[in-house]
Amino acid sequence: MAESAATAGLENFLAAVDLGSNSFHMVVAEEVGSDIRLHDRLREGVRLAEGLRDDGSLDPEVEKRALDCLARFGQRLRGIRPERVRVIGTNTLRQASATEGFVRAIENTLGYPLEIVAGREEARLVYLGVAHSLAVDARERRLVVDIGGGSTELIAGQGFIPDLRESLHFGCVASTRAYFPDEQITAPACERLEKRARMAVEPMLEDFASHGWDQAVGSSGTIKSIGRILAEGGQGPRITRAGLHWLREQMMRLGSVRALTRLKGLKPDRASVFPGGFIILFALFESLGLQEMRFSEGALREGAIYDLLGRIHQEDTREMSICSLQERFHSQVLRNQSVARWAERFFTSATRTWPLHGGHQQWLHWAALTHDIGLDIAHSGFHKHGEYVWRNADIAGFSRREQGVVAALLRAQRKRLPGLAQLRSLGVAAEDVAPLQQLAILLRLAILFHRGALPLAAPPELTVTGRHVVLHLPARWLTDMPLLAADLEQEQEWITPDFHLQW
Repeated sequence: MAESAATAGLENFLAAVDLGSNSFHMVVAEEVGSDIRLHDRLREGVRLAEGLRDDGSLDPEVEKRALDCLARFGQRLRGIRPERVRVIGTNTLRQASATEGFVRAIENTLGYPLEIVAGREEARLVYLGVAHSLAVDARERRLVVDIGGGSTELIAGQGFIPDLRESLHFGCVASTRAYFPDEQITAPACERLEKRARMAVEPMLEDFASHGWDQAVGSSGTIKSIGRILAEGGQGPRITRAGLHWLREQMMRLGSVRALTRLKGLKPDRASVFPGGFIILFALFESLGLQEMRFSEGALREGAIYDLLGRIHQEDTREMSICSLQERFHSQVLRNQSVARWAERFFTSATRTWPLHGGHQQWLHWAALTHDIGLDIAHSGFHKHGEYVWRNADIAGFSRREQGVVAALLRAQRKRLPGLAQLRSLGVAAEDVAPLQQLAILLRLAILFHRGALPLAAPPELTVTGRHVVLHLPARWLTDMPLLAADLEQEQEWITPDFHLQW
């Protein structure tokens, strides 16, 4: 009883966990009317990027450090409904290609699914968190910089809308390890890192300059530390270009990472990754011609909270992205909506036997609405073109896993049904293979019945038993529509031996 009462008391709570390359963060908040009230903000320095190996695996000691942290986070999350929690992985988890076991361990430890997001999606969430943390004027243009452990996000937007989103493949942990491996801070090392950062930013300078901004805002731990040091050194209250030149001189005078702890305002656990993060910000100031920057506590985890609120209150960024895909690739929107309705009717029937859930239903819905986008590229192999778009495009609101499974569904919508080996080669996780094959069957049937004119407004009844799929068709359908019979026979051949189709 006590546990049920406690769970009921958390009904309006939301949480976001940010598994960054340097630190893990968690925010727990309560939805109060149209706003949120912060209850907890937790941070632990895990240094996940330190454990990333060349083969895409993670050092076991770093994995243990991460899971120990998440066990503590998980205790605070207990009782919050799954649909009101987001767990987001960023750069290191994007690069860690041999960590399926670690991902499962994260989910088991926290009790919630992990979303690994692309760099530009990370940038969107960072901007959203910053925008909500400031007094926002809808007309105000802003530049946001977030220097993480493994990547740096650069975003220009207006009000709550990010217009330009870029993710640069370097951050404070990786850069400090690469350019200051012996912990000595030298002028040549600083110059090499500054040059790399400026070269990475150069191709996007024109776009950012054309957009413009009324203020520049920083949101990471590195930028917070820089602001604190400048304030302690009499260079504050904001981060300025002159202040950064002063701090660079102080770093060069101290000469080593260990000696940086003498800087007032720099916490000891930040010193070991500070040089890389500082030089990145210095380079951005120089490249973008910045004169000053303010700091915002809002970041990715707060952005994830507000994005989650949008999903709860029917303002889902993912649905807007689907509409954008349909418009961009000239989808047959009304027809696809009908395909989606039929697919969902089949889904409802199939769930009486197949262990499918609401998340699987979302994958099927998104695939049905965009299954024809590849036609805008070429009719030949259009299912492969659609797969490529879903797998590689920056689609706001979606995790890499979501994009991957929808891409695989588009690939599986025609020709021979992909088997276990092919789906695994497409990057589908082992636990997603069986449901994805089942969803592909439902999608294929929904599309098949939309070739040509429909004799009935409603789909036929469908029953499944294991790998047997049975369609209960009105007798006149096959008589009146001989092409339908041919299509079904072809479908029967293509899904064998994995499934058996009867009608």
